[in-house]
Amino acid sequence: MGADWSFLEHLLEEGQEYSTAIGRVWLTVLFLFRMLVLGTAAESAWDDEQADFVCNTLQPGCTAVCYDNAFPISHFRYFVLQVIFVSTPTIFFFGYVAVRAGKERRKEDEKQAEEGDAEKSGGTGRKPDKSSEAPKLKGRLLGAYAFSIILKVLLEVGFIVGLWFLYDGFFIAPKFECSKNPCPHMVDCFVSRPTEKTIFTIYTQVIAVISLFLNIIELIHLLQLAIAYRLKKRSAQQQDYLPWPEREPVQQRTPELQMETSQAYKVGSCRNKQLCEQKCI
Repeated sequence: MGADWSFLEHLLEEGQEYSTAIGRVWLTVLFLFRMLVLGTAAESAWDDEQADFVCNTLQPGCTAVCYDNAFPISHFRYFVLQVIFVSTPTIFFFGYVAVRAGKERRKEDEKQAEEGDAEKSGGTGRKPDKSSEAPKLKGRLLGAYAFSIILKVLLEVGFIVGLWFLYDGFFIAPKFECSKNPCPHMVDCFVSRPTEKTIFTIYTQVIAVISLFLNIIELIHLLQLAIAYRLKKRSAQQQDYLPWPEREPVQQRTPELQMETSQAYKVGSCRNKQLCEQKCI
């Protein structure tokens, strides 16, 4: 069991590097206000739920049928399924990030090994680029992250609406009337701790709405990132097609490019000087 938790911890460490600040807040809401509450307080509220469901009849099987009609699925199990399904897209994205990061590390190790061999043979090895250590959401990574958030939004809305239609709202009535077979007549059934269950039900759905709101804000933020990335890429492409006088000045170029330009100028001036001397002779 410890290995499973360590694997999940590894996924969270890898994925949080590529998450936005809003995504980290969403993870905090998920673990603290949903999983922790479900695992501690909410479970005790629905403990022995069917045993405490009492109907005013002695007909065998009537209480079981009425309980199944009143609660097609336990609220607690429904909340657990809601958390599992909503967090699944994030777990898949973190797994994708872990695989991608592993490939990048292997490529970086191979590159450093080649540079180390070049240094040993007398060459000047090139230092690894530090910009690769700063992960950025762009390209396929940005698309995968946005797709996971869209899935979370759809699942969150689906579970909230499903709970509303499945139980006719978020309030649990203390009394339930039932006339299903084999009940001989209309019987009254009573639910244990209806107020406590109603409070937990409303609490879980309020947290779900907050998570949904965070996901929508993060989608808008990712849309802004995608637009900025496209504009930056387009401006870089337009810079390549600009005439030479309209490009960036020489002072803003790299030192290597300035050195190559100065060397070419010196070679050209030397050739012109030799030609002038030959003409004079």
